[in-house]
Amino acid sequence: MREQITALNGQKSKQFCICLWHQLTIVGRAVWADESLDQAAQLNALKWLNEIQHRVWGAHARSDQDALGWLLDRLVSHCEHAPVLKVHIHVALDRSLAAVVAIDEIQ
Repeated sequence: MREQITALNGQKSKQFCICLWHQLTIVGRAVWADESLDQAAQLNALKWLNEIQHRVWGAHARSDQDALGWLLDRLVSHCEHAPVLKVHIHVALDRSLAAVVAIDEIQ
């Protein structure tokens, strides 16, 4: 998946970041509603999710080819601090990539 994401450039990169931002709001709801997590785990996950959202905005604002590679590296690093996010972030990345591909198919 990394190769497919880092191959996105220009407007596709921006669209990916916007789709990912939306998917991350869904992740936040999932973490908040997860009754199997104690409050400390929820708060930690939400803290790191907030940091991830800042990094998505940073990648969206960048115009260089390495913006998405940089973003993916930050996601991996941040998920190490909140392992409960790993599966959620993977799903968010999959859905965001699929959305960008679907946009190309429609156009």
